[in-house]
Amino acid sequence: MSVTSSSTTDPPVRCRHFGTCGGCSLQDRSYESQLVYKQEKVRAALKGIEGLPALSILGAPVIWNYRNKMEFSFGDVYPPVAGQWLKLGMKPKGRWYEILDLQECRLPSPEAAPLLAAVRSWAEDEKVPPYNSHKKEGQLRHLVIREAKNRPERMVILVTTTGDIPKKSFMEAVLSVYPATTILLGGNAKLSDTAVSDSLEVLTGPGHVTETLRFPDGSVDYRISPHSFFQTNSLGAQVLYGLLRGWSREIRAKTVLDLYCGGGGIALSLAGAVEKILGVESNQSAVEDAKANADLNGLKNCDFYGGTVEFLLPALLDMRPEAVVADPPRAGLHAKVAATLLEMAPPVLFYVSCNPESLARDLKVLGARYCVERLACVDLFPHTDHVETVVWLSLC
Repeated sequence: MSVTSSSTTDPPVRCRHFGTCGGCSLQDRSYESQLVYKQEKVRAALKGIEGLPALSILGAPVIWNYRNKMEFSFGDVYPPVAGQWLKLGMKPKGRWYEILDLQECRLPSPEAAPLLAAVRSWAEDEKVPPYNSHKKEGQLRHLVIREAKNRPERMVILVTTTGDIPKKSFMEAVLSVYPATTILLGGNAKLSDTAVSDSLEVLTGPGHVTETLRFPDGSVDYRISPHSFFQTNSLGAQVLYGLLRGWSREIRAKTVLDLYCGGGGIALSLAGAVEKILGVESNQSAVEDAKANADLNGLKNCDFYGGTVEFLLPALLDMRPEAVVADPPRAGLHAKVAATLLEMAPPVLFYVSCNPESLARDLKVLGARYCVERLACVDLFPHTDHVETVVWLSLC
């Protein structure tokens, strides 16, 4: 188990909203005990699977202010309390219809709380009404921030039902307290309550941020647009992707196939360690992000394919990759994907899982032909009960 020296002495419960917000359910525990809890959670899910190696756990490099993306919601106060008529913050767990008016949050950068206060004051001064999901009226829906952690770049997106807001004063309010390098106005007039915008207007800056992941033997730049998927813990992703990069070097893989590759986070991190990377992703916009980021880094050994993994996998396995990386959604591997892997039997599988239960199910299926060589947890979400697990499987 790896824990940063400073993390074990941090006092528990640092946020005034703990217990109400629901976002950091383990914040009252020391970080060391959080890692023990997560390790035991994974170990319990895998109980009953024979022949597993010891389960290690790697702690997050930093445990506060680590998130590079946050989505905050607006809501109204009715009847108004002491003149207050607008809230801006998080939706408490299990109560999607309520808004917890956040005064602080220890997950994004320290400037996030002043940003919320400034935007709240701006909305009240300009009389811009928050959206009411019951009445289906109002303008302000979400405030989204995206922050690079290894570069001084930050994005702010205001999501509204219409673009008819005082844009100049909004930008002034943001920049008075928050070092945004780009600010956007997003439009979402749909009934669905999501922070995804149907339209985007760049108010200032380039409309994207760039993050850099650094590894002992190189670095990779990622251009992150408003709707791009990127691991929410940049420094933790360095640990996870660096582990896979090291494993790929260790087996001297020439060709690696990355399933469910998203915007190319893992694939581009491995590109410097192998001769060829093949990525598969069903979301076409994510595929375009992956291609753009390969170009940004001057990587010529990356090919990305749009389509479902279960459809494309047989043809891609015909290229005889030495290793396959799978980072599936929480539900785990599609049954057809698991069956194809067992039938065509690539020599090595690297499985990344965010769900211990689906991981246990898939390992039992893959156990028909594969043995687990290494097993490690990587904590990307301090103070929550989420944990990533990385598995190295080889043909038995």
